[in-house]
This record gives sequence, structure tokens and C-alpha cells, in this order.
Amino acid sequence: MTDENVHRSIRELRIRLGMTQEEFAHAVAVTFSTVNRWENGHAKPSKLARRAIEALARRGNPRREPSVPLNGDRLVTEAMVAAEPHQ
Repeated sequence: MTDENVHRSIRELRIRLGMTQEEFAHAVAVTFSTVNRWENGHAKPSKLARRAIEALARRGNPRREPSVPLNGDRLVTEAMVAAEPHQ
């Protein structure tokens, strides 16, 4: 995935988790407007935010029923790795 797909991956994960932008923002310790900028492609998550997003993808929405499988962690992890600048 390329940088331009990161915003789609974040949005897809949030939707899979059944979270609003505000709930997602709270879960990864950023503001609602930050999540909005990520999803609209106006900004990219920092390394710290990426780690928080990956952790959220692994643990899932705490309000979601545990019987529902969550497959978003791979999608977000791949997008985050692809978005990191290559050194």
C-alpha cells in the first residue's frame, strides 16, 4: 500500500470496529479533528499514533461483542508500514 491508501485503511478499521471518529480518537489518544484529517488524507499519523492504531486493531473495540472476528490489524499494519519513509 502507498501513503495515499493509509487514510482508507484507517477509515476501514474504524468502521470495522464499529466506532465513530470521536470514539476512535479517544481510543488512540488524539482529537476528533486529527482522525478526520487522517481519513480525509490531509495528514498522516505519527509513529506514536501508528503504534496506538496498531494496538487498537489488535485488541479491538472494547464495546464490541467478542464473538465478532476482527481482521483490521493486518490491514492497518500493512498500511502503516507502507506509509513509513524508507531509509
